[in-house]
Amino acid sequence: MAEFYIREADSEEARGPYSPERIADLLGAGRASAATLYYDEDREDWLPLSEGPAFQAILHPEQKRVQLKARDLPPVVEPAHHEPPPVTVDEMLAAAEGKSDETRHLRARENRMGKAAALSLPALVLMLALCAFTDIFPYWDIVMTIREERTWSLLLEYPMLILGAVDLFFVLCCILSATDVFPLIRIRAMLGLGFFTYIFWAWGEFPQSLAVAVGSLSLYVCTATLNLYAMILFAILGVGSFGALAAMYFL
Repeated sequence: MAEFYIREADSEEARGPYSPERIADLLGAGRASAATLYYDEDREDWLPLSEGPAFQAILHPEQKRVQLKARDLPPVVEPAHHEPPPVTVDEMLAAAEGKSDETRHLRARENRMGKAAALSLPALVLMLALCAFTDIFPYWDIVMTIREERTWSLLLEYPMLILGAVDLFFVLCCILSATDVFPLIRIRAMLGLGFFTYIFWAWGEFPQSLAVAVGSLSLYVCTATLNLYAMILFAILGVGSFGALAAMYFL
C-alpha cells in the first residue's frame, strides 16, 4: 500500500510516511486539512491533499455520513517508537533526485522511458521512409512525367503518390522531432492496418497483406508507448515488415 509524507504549507518538516487510512484519521482529528501538503513521487512536488487522487474519497465521500467534531474525538496516542523522526524538505528533495533506495527504481523507470522516446523517432523515420518508397516507386514513371511536364493534375489520378508525399512529410517532421504529428501518424497507421491490408488480401497478395498489417501496427505502437521493451520489439517488426514489403517490388 502506498504511503505518503505530509507537512503543513508553513512548515519545513515532514511527517510520515502515512497510509491513506492514517491520513484519514488525522483529517478527522483536525491534525490535517485539505490544504495540508503531501509529497507526490510521480510529479516530484508537494501538492495539497485536495489534489491527490488517493485522498478524494476521504475528502469527498459519496454518501453523507455523521462525523464527530475534532473536540469529540479522543486524543490520538502514538507510541514514540512508531513515529519516525521528522524529515526535512532537503532530505525529501534528495530522495526525489534518486539518491535513496526508495526512489532509485523510479529513476530507472524514467531512464527507460527516455531511451524509448529517443528510439521512437529514428524507428519512425525508417518505417515511414520505407512506406513512402512503396507508395511512390511503382509510379516512378508518372513522377518523372509530372516533373518534366508540370502536369500536377496527374496526382489526382494516382492517390498513392499523394500518400507517398504525406509519408515523406511525416519523415521530415520526425527528423525535426515534431512529435505533434504523432496523432496524424496514428491515423496513417490505422489506414494501412485496415484499408491496405484488406486490399492486398483481396488481391490475393497474402505476404504483402501480412507485411502491411504488422508494419502498420508497429507504426502505431511506436507513437503510443514509452515502454522500452515494447518500443524495441515493434521498431524491429515495423522496419522488418516495411523493408520486406519494399523488397517485394524487386522480386
